Amino acid sequence: MVGSTLGAQNGVLFKGGDVLERAKDVDTVVFDKTGTLTTGEMTLTDVVALEGDRAATDGGEPATDGGAVATRAPLEGDEVLRLAASAERNSEHPLAQAIVEGAEERGLEPASPDEFENVPGQGVRATVEGREVLVGNRRLLESEGVDPAPAADEMERLEHEGKTAMLVAVDGAVAGVVADADTVKDSSADAVAALQERDLDVMLITGDNERTARAVAERVGIDPDNVRAGVLPEDKADAVEDIQSGGRKAMMVGDGVNDAPALAVAYVGTAIGSGTDVAIEAADVTLMRDDPLDVVKAIRISQATLDKIKQNLVWALGYNTAMIPLASLGLLQPVLAAGAMALSSVSVLSNSLLFRRYTPDHDYRLFGWLRR
Repeated sequence: MVGSTLGAQNGVLFKGGDVLERAKDVDTVVFDKTGTLTTGEMTLTDVVALEGDRAATDGGEPATDGGAVATRAPLEGDEVLRLAASAERNSEHPLAQAIVEGAEERGLEPASPDEFENVPGQGVRATVEGREVLVGNRRLLESEGVDPAPAADEMERLEHEGKTAMLVAVDGAVAGVVADADTVKDSSADAVAALQERDLDVMLITGDNERTARAVAERVGIDPDNVRAGVLPEDKADAVEDIQSGGRKAMMVGDGVNDAPALAVAYVGTAIGSGTDVAIEAADVTLMRDDPLDVVKAIRISQATLDKIKQNLVWALGYNTAMIPLASLGLLQPVLAAGAMALSSVSVLSNSLLFRRYTPDHDYRLFGWLRR
């Protein structure tokens, strides 16, 4: 009871005593990227319009029709952004909202798409003013028969900068690239470092591309080999199960609807309190503050609570072990033995109440020396 109360006072809500006990056994922490290690507040940073020779049809090569060379007239940067914002106008994804807001800040007015389809994990396709517009990743364009190669250099440059780059294709040809950036939370690197100091493996799982994911991982201190990128929303649960298949006990930390299945299958599912209701409902632990350091606090509180329980057992067993044999041998008056039994209950209760003074900014130590 004191451990649960202590967690609540520090913004960590455990859904039951079994969860409070399990958290200490975690050996791997798997973070979602957007909204967990990063703020999730995407902003438009780059708009790149491809030149005419790179924006040609058929993957950048001029198309011929009856012997005449037919190249697609390149679009200006503002037009690329306006069409992209128009296509994304009906999407609720943070990346889409950043594109729309970025266009409006630049004085562009997105049009209402005549047709709109969201492609989970890939992007959107829409019809805008009679033009077919695709905004998304390489898989989206390839599935529509559009070669993303003309934008390969720009995509690689932006992704190495840690930005999420999205291709914009208009009428079957790549027209440009737009990029959003997300800010890494101030405490993310400290949280990763604190978990690693506890000899826990820290991993990153995201639907973002490999280069962007690795750039963020490097910024917060996660080993690039522990990054799983390009994971579709419906595959996150499978990825967590795969991590646990080798005997690992993983804590999955996420905030979105897409994270809910992964939170449910993890040994301990942990939801950021600022996330969606679905994620919070599926999780075992809810962090009321939007702070990755609270993951460390949850593990510390779990470990400290079990340590305190063990201390109480030592107290109780110590009194019984010492007093009962003495009383049975007639070496101790029964009234003194009864008093010792009562004293054991008082000492256990007092020891538990003293636990309220613990702050999970550090590992719990009895008298500062019984635990490392």
